[in-house]
Amino acid sequence: MRYTSTTILLFTLFCANYTFASEWHHGLSFFGDLKYPSGFQHFDYVNPDAPKVGEIKMSALGNFDNLNFFIRKGNEPVGMNYDTNALIYERLMFKADDEPASQYGWLAESVRLAQDYSWAEFRLRPEARWHDGVPITAKDVLYTYERLKDEGSPVLRLEFSNALKAEITGPLQIKFYFQRATSPEEAQTVANMYVLPEHYWETRTFNETSLDIPLGSGPYRIAEIEPGRKIIYQRVTDYWGRDIPVMKGRHNFDRVSYDYFSDESVIHEAHKSRVIDSRLEGVAKRWATEYDFPGHRHGYFIKDLIVTERPFGMAWGLILNLRDPKFDDVRIREAIGLAYNFEWSNRVLNHGFYDRVDSFFENSDLAQEGLPSDRELELLEPFRAQVPPRVFTETYVPARTTGRGYARENLLRAAKLLEEAGYEIEDGKLVDAKSREPFTIEFMTVSIYLERFLMPLIASLERLGIESTIRTVEVSQYINRLGKFDFEATLRNYSQTTVPGRELRNYWGSRAADRPYSRNSAGIKDPVVDALIEKMIASRSRGELKAVARALDRVLLWNFYAIPGFFPPGYRYGYWDKFERPKIQARFRSGYYDTWWYSEEKAKKLEEGMKRVNSGGES
Repeated sequence: MRYTSTTILLFTLFCANYTFASEWHHGLSFFGDLKYPSGFQHFDYVNPDAPKVGEIKMSALGNFDNLNFFIRKGNEPVGMNYDTNALIYERLMFKADDEPASQYGWLAESVRLAQDYSWAEFRLRPEARWHDGVPITAKDVLYTYERLKDEGSPVLRLEFSNALKAEITGPLQIKFYFQRATSPEEAQTVANMYVLPEHYWETRTFNETSLDIPLGSGPYRIAEIEPGRKIIYQRVTDYWGRDIPVMKGRHNFDRVSYDYFSDESVIHEAHKSRVIDSRLEGVAKRWATEYDFPGHRHGYFIKDLIVTERPFGMAWGLILNLRDPKFDDVRIREAIGLAYNFEWSNRVLNHGFYDRVDSFFENSDLAQEGLPSDRELELLEPFRAQVPPRVFTETYVPARTTGRGYARENLLRAAKLLEEAGYEIEDGKLVDAKSREPFTIEFMTVSIYLERFLMPLIASLERLGIESTIRTVEVSQYINRLGKFDFEATLRNYSQTTVPGRELRNYWGSRAADRPYSRNSAGIKDPVVDALIEKMIASRSRGELKAVARALDRVLLWNFYAIPGFFPPGYRYGYWDKFERPKIQARFRSGYYDTWWYSEEKAKKLEEGMKRVNSGGES
């Protein structure tokens, strides 16, 4: 047989993509090269010599009744969360905070990935141990994968749904196979998995809530719990991974404790009186006006605004439940958005602290900008008949006001839209022109401080004839009602990563709209959104990801699937001055509190200083 150069080239590409596995690597990156080379000692944004002493006391709102956060049931405590942190457990790999999408070996010392992304193999560190001294093996990883895929929370089951199977390839090696993999994202999802000890869980019922202190392998173990009131984590002094690169300089406190409160104002008073050491302040008014107390005036209490490049996404967006037919019409949703006077609320209630969200990918290069680019138009053109015309011709900008008085022009536009949607005013009330049913909205919230955000909106809606009420419920009820879609309208945060991907199916995908406890609270069922989400997942360059994300952003915005809220310019931390933090700030995280450390010298000065303040020695 005679082979042409083209045939040889195609055969070579086939072999490269489907036959030969990649080499073992110390990290995994979605785009481009890894910042840190093999053999690196620690991340740039930590202090590798930070002392491991002292305690940090923090607060939490609400309560907890379950230490098994891998299932849907119950409420887990702070420090035991799959998405943010689980102090007693460890992931296969650790995501760097100064790179957009890179992971480095944690439990796994190395990884290799098929060049067609169809499988990924992880090799565990031989020194890795559970807290009881038992070695961590590939059997533990396989057990965890099978439990989460079969009995985990709906979110975790969805997260691992694209993994076909896993097989043990050695005592410390495990291989995962993926279906429809078009990028390293499936491998990175598995790499992000917390690992559970099979020998602990095999004698217990996995899908039930429990307050038994579980066995872990991480830098902390649970030392004490008072269900719903307190949880204390104790540093594991002989922690096996203390000096591996991703852990060096991190988790420096001997004790990490959380006290639970039912009221945010009580938390603030506890903070001022040093019952707790530090917290992330969530209320702009309090940040601006309620920290004038002796400790702060004398410099012993620090207010610190830490700025990062972390994407905010759709922060505090107003979500209307599309499962309710009265919100079907896009004109209704736009009209409600026109009634929101952000500038007035920000000036009067929030002391001008916040910026307005105008993207589902806020504070990132994925946010819509100007008119669609040529590549965006290529992506959107096949859907021209299925999306609002303004997607192609206008830049989305939330309704603006002067911030003074009520926004008359916006309300007139809203009234016109409501009229076009088939509503009219009768005795000062907005009613359906055919059924004569009044148009009402109940807003569900979980905090009295969110009521302040909604009250001006309710006043504007009343001018349109819409009778609105606010129902503030406690945390457990809020989670359950949200998960069962038992609400008309609420506020939600849709946080984003630097490389959004499969989680978007859970945010806005049609299949998630009817799945209890999914993040698709709005109930979006839009084939255009579905198609663009899949294109985002398949993107293999930053430029392509940017184009698809911006196209998706425009479709979501012009359908008014959320009324954009607001986001802060940074993270507001208040803390008593007995801590230190690294000189180098990570790009995408504040570093609080896992890169901070306790300063015995500062703590001593604080104690002496506050004694003088409390005795009247410092005026």
